[in-house]
Amino acid sequence: MDRSKKIWLIVVAVALFGTGYYMGKNSSLQKEDTRQKTSEQALKIGFMGPLTGDAASYGESIKKGIELAKKESNIKNLEIIYEDTKCEGKDAVNAVNKLISVDKVIAIIGDVCSGATLAAAPVAQEKKVVLVSAASTSPKITDAGDYVFRVVPSDALQGDFGAQLVYNKGYKKLAILYSNEEYGVGFQEVLKKSFEKLGGKVVKQEAFNRNVTDVRTQLVKIRGQKPAALFIISNSPASSVAALKQIKAFGMKIALFGSEGLKSSDILSGAKDAADGLILTSVSSGTTEFTEKHKKEYNADPGPFSAQGYDAFMVLAKAFEKEAKTSDDIKEALKGTDLAGASGKIIFDSNGDVTGNYDVYIVKNGSFELSK
Repeated sequence: MDRSKKIWLIVVAVALFGTGYYMGKNSSLQKEDTRQKTSEQALKIGFMGPLTGDAASYGESIKKGIELAKKESNIKNLEIIYEDTKCEGKDAVNAVNKLISVDKVIAIIGDVCSGATLAAAPVAQEKKVVLVSAASTSPKITDAGDYVFRVVPSDALQGDFGAQLVYNKGYKKLAILYSNEEYGVGFQEVLKKSFEKLGGKVVKQEAFNRNVTDVRTQLVKIRGQKPAALFIISNSPASSVAALKQIKAFGMKIALFGSEGLKSSDILSGAKDAADGLILTSVSSGTTEFTEKHKKEYNADPGPFSAQGYDAFMVLAKAFEKEAKTSDDIKEALKGTDLAGASGKIIFDSNGDVTGNYDVYIVKNGSFELSK
C-alpha cells in the first residue's frame, strides 16, 4: 500500500471515530436533557380524602382551598392527583399505595378524617413520602412519623380550649356525645380530662358510629344524668343533624356546644332551628384576605378546612421554591417552614405539628356568628 493511501485511510478512521464519539456524546446529552425535562414534567402531588360519602363536604371544601393555592402559586408542570377515600381507613391505604407506587407522587395532602390519616401514615412513612394533613386532629398523629405533618392543630389543644369555654360560661356538669373513631375518641378524652381538672364533672360520655341518624338511645342516657351542657364531637353532618333534631324533639333544656366538624352549611340547612344557640369551637376559617379571595373564586365563603387545604398546598409550594425535588428534600424544607398562612402562622415543631388559636361561633338566625 502506498503512503498516500495509508494517510487517506487514517483520515477516514479518525473522522468516523470522531463522528461516532460525537454522536455518542450527543446522545448522552440528549438523554440527560430528556431526563431533565421528564423530571420537570413529573412534578406530581396527591390528594386523598372524602370526595363522596357522608364527609364529602369536607373533602370538597379542602379541594377548593388547594385549587385556589395552586392557581396563585403558578407552579409550572405540577399535577394534582385526587383520590377518594370516603374517610375510611381501608380506602386510605389503597389511595396512598396507588399515589406512591403507580402515580409516583413526591408528596401527598391528606387525609381528612384522623382514622384515615393514621391508616395511611405507616405506608407514607415506610415509603418515605411526605404526607401533610389539612384536617386530621387526633393527638395520635403527633407520633405518626417524621414524614407526617399537619397544618391543623391537635385536639390536645382544642379539647383543652373547649373545656375552658364550657367551664368559664358557668356550666359545671357536662355530658359528651362523640363519634366513635380516632377524631372523636381523642377529642373527648382531652375534653374530659381538662374539664375535670378545672373543677367540673363529666357526668356521661356516649359514643355513636359515624353517619348514624339515630342517637336517641345515647340521648336518653345523657338526659338521665341531668347535665347542664352537652358537647357534641362529630365530623358527620348526617349524625350531627340527627343529634340536634332529636335533642329538640326530646325537649332537652341544655346548653349545646360542638366541635369544628359541626361548622358546616349542611348543619344549618339540615337542623334548621334545632341548631339555634349551638356554640362551636373551631380552627380558623381563614383570614379576611383569604375569605375575599375564596368568595371571588367560588362565589361562596370558605367551607370547613378550606383555609387549611390552601396552607397545606402552600407549604409544599414553598418547599418547591427551595428546589426540593425529592420527598426527603421536601421533608427537610418543611422543617424550616415559617409561613403567614390563610389559617394563621404555620411553623412545624419537631413532630410536624402546629400550634393554633381557635374561634368561637354561635348559631343565630340560621347562620354562624363569630363570638366577640
